[in-house]
Amino acid sequence: MSITNAIHLGEIPVCSEAVALPIVATETGTWAFLTSFNGAYQYVQFSATAGQQLVVPARLNEAYTYHIKLYTPGNTLLQDGGYIAQTVPILPGAEYVYPNPEDGAAISTGKIQFLATEGQTEATHTGLVNARQVAVFIEGAMRHEGAGEDEYQFNSVTATIIFNTPLIAQQKTTIIYFK
Repeated sequence: MSITNAIHLGEIPVCSEAVALPIVATETGTWAFLTSFNGAYQYVQFSATAGQQLVVPARLNEAYTYHIKLYTPGNTLLQDGGYIAQTVPILPGAEYVYPNPEDGAAISTGKIQFLATEGQTEATHTGLVNARQVAVFIEGAMRHEGAGEDEYQFNSVTATIIFNTPLIAQQKTTIIYFK
């Protein structure tokens, strides 16, 4: 992958479930993420909603520099030269602040992890107060906000996520949030 005309994103937070990009989706639909590091390529398709930060369910190593290409739902390259990014870990209980290259504003990202209790239908955490967006992973699988069986409802004022289907005991749940 060529790095000519690439936009440097600086440091971006990653965890075992996802990569939190400081890029806002321009369209709703299925996006594609392509990255290379040391000659190895990783390709992932994921859903995104227009106006929200891109959260890619991909596993990247921490403390490495990656070249990234993003393809919109219409299979158009988002930025001709792609992006260059240095990965840093999102630690549970700590917020990571990084600049948004599109508008210069700071983005605060955090991660909450817990093991579910049998029949749990909601999760409340102070870190979710006034969050603009959340990404929820149950056992590593990304869930989406909505009314479907495997979806959830999010209320940033009450800092609560309500799961449409009760969770099972000991399910590893990860929530990535943006403020």
